[in-house]
Amino acid sequence: MMLLKGLLLGSVLALASAPEGHAADSPAATVEAPIDYVRVCDAYGAGFFFVPGTDTCLKIGGLALSEVQSFNAGYSVAPIGATGMISGKGGTSNPWIYSNPVRNGGGSTAWGYIPTVAQFSNARSRDDAGWDALGRVELDARTGTPWGTLRAFFRMDAFVGTGAGNVGSWSTASSFAANPYNAGAGNSVTRATTVINKAFIQFAGLTAGRAQSMFDFYANAYNFQRIAGSSATTQLLAYTHTFGDGFSGTISLEDENAREAQIGSTVASTSYAGGSIQNIRVGGVSGTSFAGAPSGTASPDIVGNVRVDQPWGSVQVSAAGHEARGSLYATSASPASASYASPAASANAYGWAAQTGVQLNADYLSPGDKLWLQAAYEKGAVSYIWGDNLSSSYGAVSNNRFTGSGYSPSDGGAGWNANLYDCIFTLSGICEQQSGFSVTGAYKHYWLPTLASAFFGSFAAINYSNNALAGFGGAVGAANLTNTRVGANLVWTPIKGFDVGAEFMYVNVSQSRPAGLAPDSVLNSVGLPGFKGSENEYEGRVRVQRAF
Repeated sequence: MMLLKGLLLGSVLALASAPEGHAADSPAATVEAPIDYVRVCDAYGAGFFFVPGTDTCLKIGGLALSEVQSFNAGYSVAPIGATGMISGKGGTSNPWIYSNPVRNGGGSTAWGYIPTVAQFSNARSRDDAGWDALGRVELDARTGTPWGTLRAFFRMDAFVGTGAGNVGSWSTASSFAANPYNAGAGNSVTRATTVINKAFIQFAGLTAGRAQSMFDFYANAYNFQRIAGSSATTQLLAYTHTFGDGFSGTISLEDENAREAQIGSTVASTSYAGGSIQNIRVGGVSGTSFAGAPSGTASPDIVGNVRVDQPWGSVQVSAAGHEARGSLYATSASPASASYASPAASANAYGWAAQTGVQLNADYLSPGDKLWLQAAYEKGAVSYIWGDNLSSSYGAVSNNRFTGSGYSPSDGGAGWNANLYDCIFTLSGICEQQSGFSVTGAYKHYWLPTLASAFFGSFAAINYSNNALAGFGGAVGAANLTNTRVGANLVWTPIKGFDVGAEFMYVNVSQSRPAGLAPDSVLNSVGLPGFKGSENEYEGRVRVQRAF
């Protein structure tokens, strides 16, 4: 039987490999199905091929990236301004605290608020270096139709980081015994995450899905590390109309959640009796301290832009409307009561932002050279000058950060840190909006076709209302903030798609002293550093990546 099977198989192979003329002469000849070879599709640029059996062109791409980072981390104090922390100021009129004016455990004192042990990390426990690795897969499918190109694009990123480059805020501190002097002791541990970076469909001017905000312009095009300015990935539904001669206009409905920043509070009890702090009532809710929080999403951000693209470059004017829905909650009560689970106050603060950007080609200096300039202003919509919700450390994951807050003013979290708020509840009964602006510039120059440098910088400022700054309501007040970032990188591209680069960045964070913070002499007496209104940070990065 085995011999018979072997003879039959050999006969089939011999017929399949027979010269074409002999096969055609055979009375039993059959017509073979044509082989559908993969064909190159050049209608949309290099790298596309036809999906066999369809008229759809597909491009498969990806990226592998490795980066090592270095910071001068220093000590770190968690944000306390406008977080609802009871300041406790009052001196002799404050009997609850006057008998023990300096509290070793931190908290409210007769001279003001002292950060607790949980809010301070010393320099020794913090990471000065970190490693990042990123793996990316991209699919770009396009089909020609009578109404234009139908496109579907998908990008997935898998990210892992350690030390200063980790994702979120996991720490090995939980594996140690309690440390009464430094609750944050212990270096950061490795974390990993996988995210859908982009996933959208485009057809006849429509864009739907997860894509770059239509407000954005420069969006960190050249720098490794983020700088000020909007760079947001969001869910959107947009329509772009092309007028001709390079002019176009876009209107977009975008997910408010991607622009959601924190809501602050300066409301807390200043009433003391019988040696203890007393509840106050706000909106029918009793508590000793009150904190702000974003409410549920109710409406999308409305974004629009008008732009022109010409051989000399591009100009874009953008505008956005943003609703910050906030609620005020009691965070503590004495005695504990379930009543403070309901909001004591709520507010719908409507903010807005506007931006102008210019990109100029400078091929006359060196082929490929480009200059970018942009400026933005916002009121009650901080994400539009500060937002980068897919930063190098993939910022807002595991609920450790609001996406609209973008990134920490100090990348390494060094010194006295500050929160970024859309609005702050004060005793006025409303959520008072902040205002801010950012200016961003970048220039890329090619020294050689395989060697390029980028020079970039940004300045951003955020200013809060007088009530928020004064801590009107009894809690620690907010702090006005400025952030300066200046850097440069050098990238060698010996082979197309393969880059080896290094980058240096200088960061300065300057802020006003929060009202209600204890004096430096009191802070020093419990082992804390005095408040430092200006903090400098120096960052270095080396990156190797291959895109295909």
